[in-house]
Amino acid sequence: MSRTRFRSMPRLAAAAVALFATFSATRVEAQADAGSTKGLFFGLQYAGASVSVKDAAEDLKFGSGFGLHAGLGISDNVAVLVNFDRSAVTRRGNSDDLTLKQYDALLRMYLLPGASSPVRVFATAGATGRAADRSTKFEGIAPTAGAGVHLGITPHIAITGTALWTFGNLTRLDDITGGSTTKEDFRSTGTRVQVGASLYLFR
Repeated sequence: MSRTRFRSMPRLAAAAVALFATFSATRVEAQADAGSTKGLFFGLQYAGASVSVKDAAEDLKFGSGFGLHAGLGISDNVAVLVNFDRSAVTRRGNSDDLTLKQYDALLRMYLLPGASSPVRVFATAGATGRAADRSTKFEGIAPTAGAGVHLGITPHIAITGTALWTFGNLTRLDDITGGSTTKEDFRSTGTRVQVGASLYLFR
């Protein structure tokens, strides 16, 4: 080995170390950015839902559908979002499917482990408007709470899994002769699961 090549080896080693350090820092920074929940986002999700209506014999069995959402991450710990889900559910003792639509206004709190991790656990709460119709109509607005997991794939793309429970009165509307409608309120519990993807903008 020539003396010139021998002298150039430390420089090559230093350059390799610097390149590796830069790559490692970039990767760590990208992972940290993937855990960030700040900024405007929107996306879509699979949505499965069921509703248990007490004393009404009108339970709406579990059915699947789809949903859309949009929100704003105010910080790495707090976000607000609006959500729409549409699922096909079946009444107990009736083969007819109903279209169950649910509209949410939610606050999401990211609890742990922090924005440096691409995996975030969150709690969520807010209000949900529900409407279902076919031979019988249901509607109502009730409080909603739940929890989920946010997985940052890249700084711009995240996968989210959420479980939601909606508690409160659900009004059953029955048409009667003469064009009139009767209303009955029943206590209900709605259960929902969502698995979706979000796109974060302006990062």
